Amino acid sequence: MPRQENPLDPTENPVAAFAVRLRRLRAEAGTPTYRAMAARSYYGYTTLAEAASGRRMPSWEITRAYVRACGGDLAVWERLWRETAEAIGPSRDSRHGKGGERSPPQPSPEPDQDQDQDQDHGSASEDVAVDPARAGTLPELMGMLDGLRARAGLSLRMLVERSRDEPGHGTAPVLARTTVADFLQGSRPPRLQDVLRVVELCGGTASDLRAWETACDRLLPVEQAPPAEGGPAEGDQAGGPIDYSRRGGPTVLRILLGAQLRRLREERGISTDRAGYEIRGSHSKISRMELGRVGFKERDVSDLLTLYGVSDPAERASLLELVKKANAPAWWHRYGDVLPSWFEVYLGLEEAASLLRTYEVQFVPGLLQTEDYAEAVVRLGYSDASDEEVERRVQLRTTRQRRFASPGAPTLWAVLDEAVVRRPVGGYDVMRRQVEHLIAMSELPNVTLQIVPFGAGGHAAAGGPFTILRFAEPDLSDIVYLEQLTSALYLDKPTDVDTYVRVMNELSIKALHPRTTRRLLLELLDGV
Repeated sequence: MPRQENPLDPTENPVAAFAVRLRRLRAEAGTPTYRAMAARSYYGYTTLAEAASGRRMPSWEITRAYVRACGGDLAVWERLWRETAEAIGPSRDSRHGKGGERSPPQPSPEPDQDQDQDQDHGSASEDVAVDPARAGTLPELMGMLDGLRARAGLSLRMLVERSRDEPGHGTAPVLARTTVADFLQGSRPPRLQDVLRVVELCGGTASDLRAWETACDRLLPVEQAPPAEGGPAEGDQAGGPIDYSRRGGPTVLRILLGAQLRRLREERGISTDRAGYEIRGSHSKISRMELGRVGFKERDVSDLLTLYGVSDPAERASLLELVKKANAPAWWHRYGDVLPSWFEVYLGLEEAASLLRTYEVQFVPGLLQTEDYAEAVVRLGYSDASDEEVERRVQLRTTRQRRFASPGAPTLWAVLDEAVVRRPVGGYDVMRRQVEHLIAMSELPNVTLQIVPFGAGGHAAAGGPFTILRFAEPDLSDIVYLEQLTSALYLDKPTDVDTYVRVMNELSIKALHPRTTRRLLLELLDGV
């Protein structure tokens, strides 16, 4: 009888051997958490963890996201990926591949076209080399730049050495490896001169440099550029703790406090039933507290800390002080008369989020609505509301919008069905002003707007609108928000979040490019 292959033995299975290399790369990068790696990519942390499990062969896109997050050499890893894919063969490749993923790049007989089939979420590497103007966001532009580097066959070390040895135009800065790795992976925005230096070292011509400079001027405002050396730019919170008393208020503080209590309980091996008994409650109360869904009593937290063995006075005082802050009223408390309790949670999450990705099928997202349009939407949903109530609901919406024009504003990436901009909510005059507002908002550096045209046909988001919230705080996992008529769902299970992230990525690929979206909106103005 032939010996059965052990699917997880790296000496017998090339997929398992490939996974071992991925795990080794992560270890060499200082073993970042998968959540931290996911923050640098379009994939959820469970998807990245699965890539290194050895159970199946990850797609090239997932592999590339993993390697980028760990600072690896994409050119080397693409070769390793191809060798592994060839070793397992077509039949096993389909077995180990992940369903629904696009096929990764195939080998080409032409050396200079080695990366031509490489795709970066809808943009081919050929586009990377010749047309940076097609980039709609800064991460997309940096993906193009990284593709240009890989196509030139330059590792980060080679790029840095060339910047020292080869003279260049203008100031021709000497590149630092960590700096280049950071902005190529999206960890920090680049300086214009660094981007142009990379293009120059990759063989860019004078016309190429002008094209890249134009793209950077559009996507990288001068005030957002970090200093040449040293720590983050002013207002950049990557280098210090986030002030959640200002961003997120009590909602996020409750979630963080609940996560801390859960960690302490699990470290002690204490069940939720025992913890609930200790505070004269039930296991479900402990679960709600650890999820941040309810307020905290100082006495309950004090009793739990004693049960969990937290005796250090300073640590206890810090956590009990957090209880007081978590119970403090937020700015939206004054709108309590028109604000449903299930929406208060979302406001706190929205306030703390560093990235919001939203898909809408009927109305313009609330954060992008004009006052007239918002009033029309409110009157549709609350037909019996008084004029005063309608005004207060509109004020709540416009107050939320101000954050996106303030320093340190989060990123908003909105994908709309074409029906949203075709439906004249509030009448044609209101809709015209709304379309003009969308055009103006799409020019902001932290706002990306795309429209899914009717011609795109069906898509995976047929279930309705949803919003994905991502946070800079590593203790906060991504959350999917689904609003209903009289309630809302908050999904935070990794499998659920990964599904919605995949659907949102597919929508972004099917949707019009941001520049094409603006052209469509300008054309609509003529007919509104």
